[in-house]
Amino acid sequence: MQNKTSSTLTLVALSVSLAACTTKPVTVETPGPGQATIPVPVPATPDIRLTNQVRANLEGGLGSDASGIDIRVEEGDVYLTGSVATKALHDKAVAIARGTANVKSVVHTGLVVK
Repeated sequence: MQNKTSSTLTLVALSVSLAACTTKPVTVETPGPGQATIPVPVPATPDIRLTNQVRANLEGGLGSDASGIDIRVEEGDVYLTGSVATKALHDKAVAIARGTANVKSVVHTGLVVK
């Protein structure tokens, strides 16, 4: 009975610690030809959390038009790169990023209209 209780506590502790994590895709060699990409848990830093929030806000506000936008966050500064179809989408993406909580600034010189 003690082993079962100990195992349950370990699983609870592990799930709580992973709740503060995110995943990073890592490509590994597999036996035989080819590779596989697997998600690996990594600690969720404030920049990772902010990147995820900006991404979610852009996807919520732009839908599939957000797929061409790449996001990088460094100490609260958001860098948008990639491309969008129209100037209106560009401006909306910048406004959404600026409107996200904890964003210090938005640099969008790398976000182009194609």
